[in-house]
Amino acid sequence: GPLSSNPLKRQPPNLPPAIYALFGICGAAGCALTHTLVIPFDVVKTRLQTSPDRYSNIVDGAVTIAKTEGMRAFSLGGEATLAGYCWYGLTVYPSYAFFKWYLEHSLFTSAYAAAHVNDIALIAGALAAVIASIGLTPMEACRIRTVAEPETYRDIGLLGTMGVISNENPLLGWKGLYAGFPSLLARQVSFGSVKFLAFERACDAIYISFPELRGVTYAALGVSLAGGAFSGALSSVVSQPADSILTYVSKNSREGSDAGIIESAQLMVKNEGAGSLFRGLGSRCLWASCIISGQFCLYDIFRSAFGINSEDLVQVFQVLINGQGIAIS
Repeated sequence: GPLSSNPLKRQPPNLPPAIYALFGICGAAGCALTHTLVIPFDVVKTRLQTSPDRYSNIVDGAVTIAKTEGMRAFSLGGEATLAGYCWYGLTVYPSYAFFKWYLEHSLFTSAYAAAHVNDIALIAGALAAVIASIGLTPMEACRIRTVAEPETYRDIGLLGTMGVISNENPLLGWKGLYAGFPSLLARQVSFGSVKFLAFERACDAIYISFPELRGVTYAALGVSLAGGAFSGALSSVVSQPADSILTYVSKNSREGSDAGIIESAQLMVKNEGAGSLFRGLGSRCLWASCIISGQFCLYDIFRSAFGINSEDLVQVFQVLINGQGIAIS
């Protein structure tokens, strides 16, 4: 047919609140399921960080825990994990989608957004992680205490553990649950921003190498699994020092210390060596690869079940700028 003198224009998708709500439900379901399945890995990882002298590696840690405490020990911190990551999934996925949309279509021009895709992904992931950290911090404090000291906290449950931590320091009260907020925020911001960016770039690379996979449902889920595994491992390496500091702060928060991230890191290096910042990295990489690949795969499955088209989550627009406007293809 005849060609128009003006480029075609497509109105950027403006997602309604109902779509963001569905993103939250999908994220909560995916995160709750995956984190629940890998609680045993989380228990071993935390023990390697809190009791490094007792275990030589991840395998020795798992075997020793099973022999001395029984299989029940691998479910320690389950309540806190389920509650914390329900909140995490409920907030981080819709927040990421919103901030991504806002940065691409409201704060920056389409041309600038197309030229700075990676930067926008990092910023959106970091902002989403900040929101998710607000509810995740007290749950992580309770989980770490329960895993590190099961004889004290296992039988009193999540609410009981929250009560004990809140009453340890009368000056802090419930704020004691947020003693690890700075280090958790550093961990989640670094982990979350790298997670989304690495996942998107990994999937792009796979589709570029194997274009025949596009449009095939099962292949798309496989790509999500592969991209998620890569992003989980990479995010773990980047955020491991902050995770170690968080465990250190949460374990010692009863002493009323108000040490910040830098001071806590200095104390760890001074008392335990620089390697303490990366203690448990192997188990955490395995743990994160499993949960992040599962999260993105389940997220895609739930989105499809709710009828949310993949076009609703377009991350990159190919733009053509000319003197008469912007054409989005």
